[in-house]
Amino acid sequence: MCKTSRIRSGAKYPLLEGEFPRAQGLSLSVAARYVNSELLTVFAVTLLVLLLVAVGGRFVGYLQDAVAGKYAADAVLTIIGLRMPEFLQLVLPFAFFVAILLTLGRLHAENEMVVLQGGGMSTRRLLIWLSGASLTLAAIVGALALEVTPRANEALGEFFLEQRARQEFQNVTPGMFNSNARATRVIYTESVSDDRVRLERVFLWERLPDGRDATTWADTGRQFVDTNTGSQFLVLDDGVRYEGLPGSAEFRLVDFAELSQRIARQRSGSNRVGISGVLTSELPGTPEGIGEWHWRVAVPVYLLVSVLLAVGIARVKPRAGRFAKVMPGLGLLLAYYLSLLGNHHAIVEELVPAALGLWPVHAAFAVLAWFLLRRLGRPVSG
Repeated sequence: MCKTSRIRSGAKYPLLEGEFPRAQGLSLSVAARYVNSELLTVFAVTLLVLLLVAVGGRFVGYLQDAVAGKYAADAVLTIIGLRMPEFLQLVLPFAFFVAILLTLGRLHAENEMVVLQGGGMSTRRLLIWLSGASLTLAAIVGALALEVTPRANEALGEFFLEQRARQEFQNVTPGMFNSNARATRVIYTESVSDDRVRLERVFLWERLPDGRDATTWADTGRQFVDTNTGSQFLVLDDGVRYEGLPGSAEFRLVDFAELSQRIARQRSGSNRVGISGVLTSELPGTPEGIGEWHWRVAVPVYLLVSVLLAVGIARVKPRAGRFAKVMPGLGLLLAYYLSLLGNHHAIVEELVPAALGLWPVHAAFAVLAWFLLRRLGRPVSG
């Protein structure tokens, strides 16, 4: 009587302990849960590491900007929080791709994939096993790209504008003439309080929208924020204001006990987020707007195609190690991403028809993934 062969056992090889799954009657659903469980564990660790790298780098950059006076130091965490959706939509596809490479690479390297295939698993069935996590992540990335990230970037743009208006006076240096970014306002003060709110002996010059100059002298000044509207004011006490057109003899003189000067926010497009802060439903019909729309739609498709690429390239030779295909795989994924960026730039520059979108790139890499998946049915040498 022929006995069924036994394979190397041990807790490290849960699918290889005992007889082959088919001989034991081990259901493929158990194998599917095993593969997905390991995949999600590796994905969680990979996502955490990539997020720490991405967020850590930006955090240092924002701290440097805060030190340079571009915004308050306590605003860094708010900026990071508003940027997090954009970080996630870019990192999630990379993290899931790497997780598939590592998970399937280990199964191939330690011959567990051979056991699964002997138990009835095909490439098509493996893709079905991965489809639940893949489609869920694609839906999350799509929601981020189409809805959450634009709203977060819109709020971030408003926050940058608010910070710039606030810092105009918080960064005033006593004893120096301080100009704003557009050189339409100059302020001088003899001293500033420790909390950077109250100014002593204030001189203020402004270029008014109608071309007139306004020069104001005041004993003191302070900042005030209307909590209902968010508008900011510089409140001046006990002073005099001169208004007139340069070269003209007609000037207006005003003595005041208190004068509230609204700090106008600059909305000249320099809110540092640009088209990425426009809601998807409000994107303009310009080449830039069309290119942005195609890019947001492309992000979840990019994740799904990258899953096919990862499965197709993950097979390694026995005992070659689970990391054998990580670098080639990342090179392939990076080529895919850079191709999308190039196609997006071509749409914005009107070098290709906007109707094509980014679909030619998706199609090219989907075809490549199909060829890689077909090769999985062939025996691996070595």
